[in-house]
Amino acid sequence: MGNIIERGKTTPKYRTIVPNCTVDPAIPHSHKSHPNHGYLSNKIQTTRYSVITFLPKNLFEQFHRYANLYFLFVVALNWVPEVNAFAKEITMLPVIFVLGVTAIKDAFEDFRRYRSDKKVNFHNCRKFSCIEKRYVKTEWHDIHVGDFVHLSCNEIIPADILLLRSSDKEGICHIETCNIDGENNLKQRYSVKGLNTKGSEFDPSGFRNNIEVEQPNCDIYKFKGYIFKNEENKIALNTDNLLLRGCVIRNTDFIEGICVYAGHETKALLNNRGPRYKRSKLERAINRDVVWCVVLLLFLCFFCAIGSGIWLADYNTLKENTNLVPFISFGDLDQYSPLYQGFIVFWTYVIIYQAVIPLPLYVSVELVKLGQVYFMAQDIEFYHPESDKRLECRALNITEDLGQIQYVFSDKTGTLTENIMEFKSCTIGGIDYPHLPGEDDSSEISEVDSKISIPSRNSSVLENLRLEPALQRELSNMCLRSLDSVELVIPRHVQRVQEFFLLMAVCNTVVVSHHPHEDNMDESGFLTDPQFQGGNAAYVDQPLDKYLRLSQSSLLSVRSKTRSVASASSQDLRDTATPDGSIGGSSFLSDMSSRTRYEAESPDELALVKAASTYGCRLLKRSSETVVVWLPAEGEVELEILHILPFDSTRKRMSVILRHPLSKEITLYTKGADSAILSVLDKSFKDDDEYRLQRDQTIECITQYAMKGLRTLCMAKRVLKEGEYKAWLVEYLAASATLEEREELLLKSYCDIETNLDLLGATGIEDKLQDGVPEAIAKLGEAGIKLWVLTGDKQETAIQIAYSTKLFTKKQEVIQLNATTKEEAEALLRHHSEQISKDYKSSIKEHNTDPSTPIFREYVLVIDGTTLTFALTEELDPIFLALCQKCKAVVCCRATPIQKGNVVKLVKERLKKMTLAIGDGANDVSMIQTADIGIGISGQEGMQAVMASDFAIAQFRFLLRLLLVHGHWNYFRLSNFAAFMFYKSLITVFILFWYQIFSGFSGSLMIDSLYLMLEHIIFTAFPPFINGVFDKDTSAENLLDKPYLYKAGQNSKLYTKWTFGIVFLDSLYQSMVIYFINHYSYTNYSVGIWEFGTTICVCMILIILLQIGLETNSWVWIQWLFLILSFMVFWMFAIISNAIFFTFDPPSNPYWVMENTISQAIHSCIAIFVCVLALLPRVIIKSIQFTFFPTDIDVVKQQTRETMTTEEIKQDGGCDNVTASGHDNVTASGHDTAQSMQTDDTSIDNTETRVNGMNGPNMDNTTRRRDQSQSIVVKC
Repeated sequence: MGNIIERGKTTPKYRTIVPNCTVDPAIPHSHKSHPNHGYLSNKIQTTRYSVITFLPKNLFEQFHRYANLYFLFVVALNWVPEVNAFAKEITMLPVIFVLGVTAIKDAFEDFRRYRSDKKVNFHNCRKFSCIEKRYVKTEWHDIHVGDFVHLSCNEIIPADILLLRSSDKEGICHIETCNIDGENNLKQRYSVKGLNTKGSEFDPSGFRNNIEVEQPNCDIYKFKGYIFKNEENKIALNTDNLLLRGCVIRNTDFIEGICVYAGHETKALLNNRGPRYKRSKLERAINRDVVWCVVLLLFLCFFCAIGSGIWLADYNTLKENTNLVPFISFGDLDQYSPLYQGFIVFWTYVIIYQAVIPLPLYVSVELVKLGQVYFMAQDIEFYHPESDKRLECRALNITEDLGQIQYVFSDKTGTLTENIMEFKSCTIGGIDYPHLPGEDDSSEISEVDSKISIPSRNSSVLENLRLEPALQRELSNMCLRSLDSVELVIPRHVQRVQEFFLLMAVCNTVVVSHHPHEDNMDESGFLTDPQFQGGNAAYVDQPLDKYLRLSQSSLLSVRSKTRSVASASSQDLRDTATPDGSIGGSSFLSDMSSRTRYEAESPDELALVKAASTYGCRLLKRSSETVVVWLPAEGEVELEILHILPFDSTRKRMSVILRHPLSKEITLYTKGADSAILSVLDKSFKDDDEYRLQRDQTIECITQYAMKGLRTLCMAKRVLKEGEYKAWLVEYLAASATLEEREELLLKSYCDIETNLDLLGATGIEDKLQDGVPEAIAKLGEAGIKLWVLTGDKQETAIQIAYSTKLFTKKQEVIQLNATTKEEAEALLRHHSEQISKDYKSSIKEHNTDPSTPIFREYVLVIDGTTLTFALTEELDPIFLALCQKCKAVVCCRATPIQKGNVVKLVKERLKKMTLAIGDGANDVSMIQTADIGIGISGQEGMQAVMASDFAIAQFRFLLRLLLVHGHWNYFRLSNFAAFMFYKSLITVFILFWYQIFSGFSGSLMIDSLYLMLEHIIFTAFPPFINGVFDKDTSAENLLDKPYLYKAGQNSKLYTKWTFGIVFLDSLYQSMVIYFINHYSYTNYSVGIWEFGTTICVCMILIILLQIGLETNSWVWIQWLFLILSFMVFWMFAIISNAIFFTFDPPSNPYWVMENTISQAIHSCIAIFVCVLALLPRVIIKSIQFTFFPTDIDVVKQQTRETMTTEEIKQDGGCDNVTASGHDNVTASGHDTAQSMQTDDTSIDNTETRVNGMNGPNMDNTTRRRDQSQSIVVKC
């Protein structure tokens, strides 16, 4: 991928593609004479290695790590005869083990990629054979750029295909893009216009046109190119003509096209970045302590080297009294000078003390994280049955960061809400039509018509929409008038109502389907039905067309600009309703309901279309040129689509230009955000009182909808004169034909036509809150996590959602920042920041006077997008950040994607806080990638957020368990694991160091080197790993019920800068106990150096394993198993190896050493005494800390024990005595016993209530200890 991007910088901006049918088939695609030889084939290869290159390439990659290079250097150093300390082969064992484990892991991952590649490459499809002149079956990897491909309905697109032909007579192809962006809604793509005339036979072998397209890039929403028909005539290409690899053909019998990008040059694969690598906060702390280990290594080596030189200088004195140095062999030491001896010994000690830097540390941490990720993904609590989604872990190396989050930045739509839209209210001509949930209209509206449903895959939200009675009657009135009068005269307001619903039905890209689709190509590659032989097949939708009857009445009465007709009142319209309230053509609509399926690109469009359908304005059929709708007063109408102006984030609106078949009137219908519509309304009617009143009433309704938390859209229209349209069309076509700056010119043309609009009304759509969102936000706040909501919605909507989610409370004061200039923004920021500071000082004084007064009033901040632009400037961001820190929560409205990312970056870099961003849409990608942890929600808006994220969940409420439970556990486990890895290394090194003092700093060893090499990779490796995956300091229920427990991770209390110092002192003390007790215990015994060292080794391994047991918080069977097995493996290995090997590592002689050692009673006595004395301080300190300085976790543990004891008492009916510690025994039977138990239970419940009522970390330790002292003793 990197090569592709690099090549794109140096090669021309566009590439020319020659159809392969014009090239001699004998020329291979890879040959330089082939015009397409420089383009990749469709074969994909995501594997990193081959069988031949695996070993050298994997080793090369592993030795990019400094730790591996260090140990490789130590291994090489040990081969130098003068400095070697261990047997050459033995020294290599740990390095080989670590490299081997990593290589096996890499090989397994690469093999999975290989199988996935093979499965994809061997998919079948049809490619046109220039030799056989027909489509033949082939495999995906055989497709090349320039090949013609034939695809059927429900077939996956194998490469990026330029659409040239479709079975649809209009050249439309429907595709499902969920494999690209996650959206299940169908999208339309169009065959290249102007290439073939309708009805002409399409022959790939006769396609001689060269194609020029832009170089491969990862932007799935942009595509530019040309097809050259001749020297002067070329056809512009855009995104609508491109079918992306990985999408699925839907609702289209077949398509044919030419491959323009293949394999790794396709947009899908260019977007596939794979798992992201981030360095966690804990990992950075571990790296810091590794530096301390290096410092300690250098200190010990220098100390021992100096000691060796001094010892050698005083050699004559020592030689006369050899009793001073036991276990030392005096040789020809006179040949070495003290300086040279110190230099040589320095490197010997580098080998001996190599374990001070834990060799398996990094690979062990990776394996622990893999285990954590596996069990996180298997947690059934993350499963969402509605979407069939579970937790997806995309980043494997930051699991512990989930337990240290301090700021959460969240999107609103689709993240806090369902992104399933429900039509709630509308205003037409300034009249509000609320859809009340409890409104009883059954007496006026028939049950059948009030509950019209449309079968749809994508949503059933509006299947049972309750009709608003006034609108129902107004639409019914049009049906009555159309029956009673030949010339229909519609009052202005009733006309607005119909235009309003017509706009809702047609101003969209909703796809209508009615029948199953089948390909008529046989196995030989020929079409069997002659109706498909045309360039774009003239397929007729027979099941629908038998209902199509073009209405002879005009669509709408021409609206006069004089506005002389008085607006009909709502009551007048209601009084003329038909008795049954039915809409004309209900039998037809009911029949069509069973046939129609709607597919929309957005939930908003689907909600509007279904709402219009429910009111009788039903979308029946859509093509690229026409749209067929059923209207209450018109019947069935076919409208010509002249242009669709798609929605974009700059305009914030979408338009469609239609021509009526009879009147030939051209009308522009537009829908979009209120700010985007109200700013382009026709200003010629500003003096019209009626118009201004309707506009003001509509704006008031919009405000009310927003205050209810509804999403608002404005609807407007414009009748275009023929001359206006033709003038604009010239501008539009010129912009469409331009290759450079096409988007900018098209945007300008859209804005030019979308002016002087007539406001029809607005809609209010409810985006329901996801289940559990308020509770999750409340608990995140209790956990000390600050939540900021960054949304593009209106300010009123965002504030209402903030209240409904409990982000804001009524007791908090809301600060709203709305500025139009930078100076005004600065003034507001300074004013509110100073005001909060003054309020804080005054409240402190009031509290000192009256302690019942609250210490501080809470503030929340709401800032709009314009003000946020000013606040994020370099001059104002310090003031903005200071104000935000004083507020409990922050809501940023009308925020753009770039602003979202900049807000996260500001907090992350300026405050140095751990940040998390969560969202579900493409506009959330920026902040997701900026934050320390990015969470994607696999919802309705696609998979772009998920693809950019570190973790993916299905609902916002799952974030609570992800952080408070798994995040806390992972941080707790890895903190203990890392500390224990340092502990193991240090205790071993210090024991060897003490021996050097008594061996003349000679660099000799008393422990078999084989034991030392296998200690960390086998004998003591598995118990800490098991604890790193399974250990829990408290239950998930406690962590969820008491969110303040999360603050320990936020403040990095479990692994601090003092952790390494504590581990250092602990290992130093235990090493002294192990060595010196053994040393002085064997002083008067005749024992060899290897028996002496074996006893020390047994004590060391036993203490390490017992230390793991002391640090274990929750026991499961697998922990017991590996703890016992680890010592048994060491024991059995020592016995067996000592019984077999005579001399494995000269001069050591392990033969029968273990058997002789354990046969002596002193060995067992020393082992027991050393273990007790070494671990006793740890036990005492933990007891003192738990009793007098309990942490929040300790308090919760005590509560849990008391609760369990209470439940046991309640369940035990045979107890005669109940004794509360600290009180006299109360002995009774029957009623007295029960009363005593009830009294003690009440005391316990009161204790639990007091603890729960305290504020987590701020609890007074004295109170906790007093609560803990009330233990229960049961005597039965």
